[in-house]
Amino acid sequence: MTDAAQLLNESDAVLLDFDGPVTPLMPAPANMHAADAARQAVTAHGVALPDDIAATSDHLAIIRWAGTHAPEALADVEKVCTAAELDSARTCTPTPGAHALLAALHAAGKPVVIVSNNAAAPIRAYLERHGLTTYVRDVVGRPHLRPELMKPHPHTVERALKIAEARAQRAVLIGDSVSDIEVARTTSVGSIGYAKTRQRGVELREAGADAVTDAITSLIDRGHLA
Repeated sequence: MTDAAQLLNESDAVLLDFDGPVTPLMPAPANMHAADAARQAVTAHGVALPDDIAATSDHLAIIRWAGTHAPEALADVEKVCTAAELDSARTCTPTPGAHALLAALHAAGKPVVIVSNNAAAPIRAYLERHGLTTYVRDVVGRPHLRPELMKPHPHTVERALKIAEARAQRAVLIGDSVSDIEVARTTSVGSIGYAKTRQRGVELREAGADAVTDAITSLIDRGHLA
């Protein structure tokens, strides 16, 4: 497996997932509060929920489900989920090393595009709150009312590559989920998995990550960006 810092150094552009690599956007209990609000938006339309959706703490899973099974409720689900993400963006704390990494990438002349299944507005609010907007070329967030285009669909990554003006083979995606690795493989983008736990590291490697790191700080400390 390639060294993560080396892969980052050799890239021309960086596509960066938000929730995880930049900040834990929806830590407990915020995640369950968002999921509960999303469920209420669905049931307000008289739609019954299957057991897995009724129990999940993942509001993104409910958005996906509503897009397929309750399209009449999707706009309301999207609205409450975006509001919950915005609330969290006002208080969530940085992932150690994330802000330093953004500054180092900017100093190295590597364009950064945020590519996330979270809505763009909360991400921009977080970047503005921490004075990071100059380090990010743009934000490609959850396609509005089009959950089928969320990662691992290639739509958002392909948009990000155009914004970064980079060839897929010269770009790298940093993400903490299997879907990040899957979309990187689909689009021929290099991938660095951010493993917050040992089990997540196993999952990211099995998904085909080109490199895995357990700390964002290591991407600077072991590389040449600092």
